[in-house]
Order: sequence, then C-alpha cells, then structure tokens
Amino acid sequence: MNTLEFKKIKILAANMGEDNCLPDMMNDSYIHAKINVADNIPESDKKYIGKGMINTLLPYKIQDNYDRSRNMKEFNAAILENEFLKAVFVPELGGRLWSLYDKNSQKELLYSNDVFQPCNLALRNAWFSGGVEWNISIKGHNPLTCSPMFAQKLTDTDGAPMLRMYEYERIRGVAYSITAKLESDILMVNICIENNEDKDKYMYWWSNIAVEETKKTRVITPADSSFYCSYTENGYYLDMMNLPYLSGSDVSYATNLERSRDFFYNIPEDEEKWITALNKDGYGLLHMSTKELKGRKLFAWGQGNGGRHWNEWLSDCGKNYIEIQAGLLKTQLEHFVMKANSTLSFTEGYSALSADPHAVHGDYKAAQAEVKSKISQKIERVKKSSFIYECEEKPFYIGSGWGALENMTSDCYISNFNHFDESSLGEEQKEWLELLKCGIFPEPDTDKTIASYVKGKKWIDLLKKAPDNWYKSYHLGVLYYINGDSETSMKNFKDSIKYKENPWAYRNIAQLEKINGNYNEALKYMKKAVNLKNDYQPLLVNCAEIMLVTENYEEWISIYESADDGLKENGRLKMLYALALNRIGKTEAAQKIINKNFIMPDIKEGEFSLSHLWVEIYKNLMQSDGFENLSVEDVLDKYPLPYELDFRMH
Repeated sequence: MNTLEFKKIKILAANMGEDNCLPDMMNDSYIHAKINVADNIPESDKKYIGKGMINTLLPYKIQDNYDRSRNMKEFNAAILENEFLKAVFVPELGGRLWSLYDKNSQKELLYSNDVFQPCNLALRNAWFSGGVEWNISIKGHNPLTCSPMFAQKLTDTDGAPMLRMYEYERIRGVAYSITAKLESDILMVNICIENNEDKDKYMYWWSNIAVEETKKTRVITPADSSFYCSYTENGYYLDMMNLPYLSGSDVSYATNLERSRDFFYNIPEDEEKWITALNKDGYGLLHMSTKELKGRKLFAWGQGNGGRHWNEWLSDCGKNYIEIQAGLLKTQLEHFVMKANSTLSFTEGYSALSADPHAVHGDYKAAQAEVKSKISQKIERVKKSSFIYECEEKPFYIGSGWGALENMTSDCYISNFNHFDESSLGEEQKEWLELLKCGIFPEPDTDKTIASYVKGKKWIDLLKKAPDNWYKSYHLGVLYYINGDSETSMKNFKDSIKYKENPWAYRNIAQLEKINGNYNEALKYMKKAVNLKNDYQPLLVNCAEIMLVTENYEEWISIYESADDGLKENGRLKMLYALALNRIGKTEAAQKIINKNFIMPDIKEGEFSLSHLWVEIYKNLMQSDGFENLSVEDVLDKYPLPYELDFRMH
C-alpha cells in the first residue's frame, strides 16, 4: 500500500540568516565564468556551449548570511512510502529528495546528509549537499534550492497518492512542478516546465543525485566516450575522452581522480538513458529516464586535500560522496531554447539495482552489458508511467507569493496546472501589491534594508506613474540595470540620492563605477554609503573590496577596527582585514588571524582567497628572513597550507 504523509522532521541545521539586500551587480563570478573548449570537440556539440548565460541574479537576493553553528530544527517534509521504498522530500528546501530508503536491503540509496549546512556553491550562494536536487533554468544550481515550494497531495486513477511540489522561477519566468509517486520498487518522478509567454526562452534542467563514494563505487552508463570538464580559477575547460581511461586511470571509479572533475557522458541517441553507481557487491542506485533527459554526468571532488575538505565542510557524517546527474543537454555549460507557449515534460525513475559484482568490476563493456541485462523491464515501466490524477487537495505547504503576483500582472496564467493562490502573497510582495493596486510606492526609512526586487517593463511603467521618492528612483535604477541599461540605471540611482541620501543608491553607483573600471569614483561613492550605514556586513564587504583594489589599506583597517564586535567576527571581513594588514607590513598580525582555526563560512567553490593569502603572508615572512625570488611552491614547501584552509579544487 502506498501512503503520503506530511509531517515535521528534525535535522541538525545551521542558521540561514536574512538574505543580502544588495542587488547582484557583477558580484557573482559563477555566471561570468569563462568557458574554454578543446579543438577536438565536434562543432555540433558546441552549438549551445555558453549560450543562455545571465548577467545578474536579480530579482533574487543573495543568501549569504548563514553560519556554521548548528541546532536541531524542524523542517516540513513529505514522505512517500510503500513496502519497497521510503522517499523523504523536504519541500521548504527546494523540494530536495532528502532520503530514498530501500526496505528490502535495508540500505539508503542516496548520500543522505546528516546536517543542513549551507555553503557557497550556488547561484545565490547558499547550497547544501546530499539527496537529489532539482535544478532548473540556469547553470549553477536552482535559485530556489534553499527556498520553499508549494506541496500538495494528488490521487491517481487507482486511488494511490502522489506528491506534487511546484514554484515559479523568476529569472526565466516559468512555472515548474515535480510530481512523485511510488510504483512498486521504483520512485517515479515527473518534471513539468511551462513557458506560457509569447516568447522563446533559454532553459536548463539537471537532477543532481548524491550517492556514497567508496573505494569500489563504480559509475556505469551506456556511453563509450565522455566530455570532461576541468576547473580553473573562475573558469572551465572542456575536453573529450574515451571511456573509461583518462591519463591511464579508470575514472569510472571516482577515487582514481586526484582533483575535482565533471564527466558528461556522450550517450548515443538510440541508447536508453540511464546511469548507476554500484558498490563492491554490485549494489546501488539506478537512475533511468524517458528520452528527453539525454545527458548524464559524474561529479567527483577528487582525492586532493581541497576536494576532500569540501566534502567534509558540507557535512558531519564523515562519508564521501559523488554525484550522478541527469540533464536535458549533454553538458551543464549550455542552455537550450524552449519555445513560446510550450510545455516540457519528462519522467525519471529511481530504484535499487543488484548486479553480478564480478561483471560490474571487470571490463567496462562487460559491466555495461551486465547492467543492461538487469534493467530493461524497469526502463519500460518508467517510459509507460502515467501521472494522470483524479483529484487534488489544497497545498499542504505554501511556497512564495511571486507566482500569485505574476498572475495578477500577466495577460495569461503562468501555469495551466498549478495554483498560485493570492493567499500566498507575503511581506516581500507587499509594496509591489500596493503599487499595483493603488499606484503608490511606499517610502521606507533609508536605514531599512531593501525588502525585495522585481523585473520587467511592466514594473518600470507602473513605477514611472507613481509619486516620486527616493525608493521609487532606487528601484527604477535596479530595474534598468536588469534590462542592461546601465546609463539610465545610473541616472535613477543619482535621482534617488537627490530625493534623500541613502546607502543603497550610493553603493549601486559605486558598483556601476567599478564595473566601468572607475575605481577611484567607485571608492568615493562606497565611502558615502558606509558613512551612512556602517553596520551592514555585505556593505562593508563591498567597501573592503574596493579599498583593497585602490590600495587604501589603512582606511579599510580603520573601518574594520571601528566596527562592532559582531561584525569583527565575520569570517570574510576578518579575512579582508588580515589581507590589508599584510599589505602594510603587519604580517605577524595577519598571521595570527589566518591559521588552521580560522573559519570563513561563505568561502566559495573555486575561491582561492585563503590559499593566496596564506602564501602572501609566509612569502613576506620568508623575505624578511632574507629569502629572495620565491615561488609559490617554495613557500608551500616550507609552510604547507593547513588542511583546514585548503579549498583548492585543482
């Protein structure tokens, strides 16, 4: 018997904190990373590489105020269960499939994290490892991966329960849903993406599936070749290889990889679409799908100190993990064009698989053949699975109010299937609702953080008609920036200051000047912003970054030292303070800060700030002792980078 239960579950969790209200204006390197492609990749496979990238994460705010202090917290969960499987979803965390438990073997099929610990690995910064993450719209993880989704119960034609989770993705402007049900020993998941506007849009989907990594975990998929991606600082390099060997190592075993890698498997069109990760006994998770989901991937942290540290940084459970992933295109460095007024739907299947361990761990082609011989019936069941339902209940959990607001301003509903009721409207939509209904845009105190952002010409038109104030001009500046009109954006930010001096417009002017390479002008405006509000950590970070570039080290040191104790304990501010100290010759003071006990919770995937600073500090110390012409290797040979500070992925 299949059941669906909505209940609270307890997870040891870090505090997310409030969103950063400063708009993303060339602050996020993920969306601007360079992509280099090897000459041996066919032109037909390069068609969409680099296409569809975005220039800003607006209208979303950045989620970077989390910490690493953890306490037990209750989360809204939805649990599908039958005699074969128990699937635990967490709708308020982007609908994450937290756990998939195989009752027959009494084993967890996924890498199920024991904590909720956000770290800086996603578009909006906050991301956490484990389970299955549903990634839509844009390369770099779902903007809603740490945000709530609507969740409701559906009942199929046989009377069995189904779980539907859905939301509105605001950058691309699409509604999407994840509908799950159990069919015997398979968890079936149907994805539906709706573009109800009269324009084509770039689109993206990858399901990221975390599984445990052991010495004998082997990843098998029906491909003889693979694209593989290497990480560089703020960039990617894509090349091709024949499976399973790279530089003499069998990379179907992730533990053979020294550094972090992505492998995008080049599955032939006429092959069924599947991937599996099997342990020493030939047991593990099988992922299958309908033909639309043609991409498959392995991500591994690698065996270097940096990769292993990242793995541990994200969890407390002491287990290594890899990700086997499935997407709509061959790689994650591209987006496809979704036609106007179209709907895209496909089905995934998650199941346990047991195969002959001798075949699984023998010749790679023999391993592929062994898996194929075991899964044909399961794949047929996935292809035939139906998600027709006879009745639906009201959402048990509520997502954001942005879908409801969008329905109120659009010529058509954003979804033909999912209900975005006006009861979901909340504080973030309040001022926009007042503008829409009354033609008035409220004017908060300038010291108050910005509540939310929107995008689109319709909001520009509505704001233009509203009575003038600093807040109206500020948001017009943001809206024009989203549209790519930096000149009009700058004009509106300056108008905002004319109405009333405020730190937010000053900061944005500084960012625009910085983007244009006018660092001294940027510094002038950023100082004005901080003079008005010196107690907002993201503002101080932006100020420090400009002061360090312009070599105003003493000024930044003075600002930091005059900040309150809570801000002084912020890891990123403290790192920037140590950097300034080292630059003015106070190397021993910097050394006391940057040690193995130093913690910067929001260090970014691919960020080298700590390792660079470590080398810079100890290079200064060695030079003061008379050493000359020092290389990075010379410094690290004498003063090895502590494991606790090593986040290098290559």
